[in-house]
Amino acid sequence: MIQKTYPLPLTFEQILNLVLQLPPQEQEEIIQQIKINLPKKKEEDLLTVVDRIGKNAQAKGLTEEILAELLADES
Repeated sequence: MIQKTYPLPLTFEQILNLVLQLPPQEQEEIIQQIKINLPKKKEEDLLTVVDRIGKNAQAKGLTEEILAELLADES
């Protein structure tokens, strides 16, 4: 098993590429989570949304180490 790690923070392109490597069902789950977390206000930009999602994940116990492990390429 080869693990590929990415420097944090990840770019949008890196995140998109990682998502595209997931099975279709997991991609759909991510899409649904994004829809749930879409900004309620029109003036909220993508970076604000991503920051809010990141803060929510940290509040639920996500650490940089856990994120790196989750994003490790296991191909």
